[in-house]
Amino acid sequence: MAQAVVLAGGASRRLGRPKALVDFLHGTVLSTLVERLVAHGVETVAVVHPDVVGATADLPCRVVVNPRPDEGRTGSLHLGLAELGASATDVLVCPVDRPGWDLGVLEAILETSGEAVVPSHEGRTGHPLLVRGEALARITALPMNAPLRDAIRSRTVVQVDAPYLHVNLDHPKDLEALPALQAWLRRGENP
Repeated sequence: MAQAVVLAGGASRRLGRPKALVDFLHGTVLSTLVERLVAHGVETVAVVHPDVVGATADLPCRVVVNPRPDEGRTGSLHLGLAELGASATDVLVCPVDRPGWDLGVLEAILETSGEAVVPSHEGRTGHPLLVRGEALARITALPMNAPLRDAIRSRTVVQVDAPYLHVNLDHPKDLEALPALQAWLRRGENP
């Protein structure tokens, strides 16, 4: 069974407010991503910034607070992997600022073999990233501020039909893409 770490432990300085708490569909970006994963049977851990922890009480997942958000995304991933424990073998890495995927993307990733599986739309890769086996061990050995790519020796790219896969909520202007993304997600079975 796949497990997931939702990365929401950063400081969100460029956006100017917590990315995890941006209004999205029927809740926030964080709650929507967690609910989407849990609805697909994925055990989920959310790693959050201390400023966000108050908004996590109703999330259907375990929550870990990142006490050192300035140490980078890999530090947050270390915390999430530690919470999942040594039995974790297939882990989806889901950055909260990359919500442009649907259940079709999730299924395509989970059905593809490889130590690291990444979705791609129109020649550009995106998230979530599925990491398996030895790659997980290499991630836990990385320094807290190292890029995740340093642990990935090979990756399998799976083509998906996800026109909003590359939405990245880094700056206030990036929020302009959310209405179209939400309309796309509402088109079918996606929460």
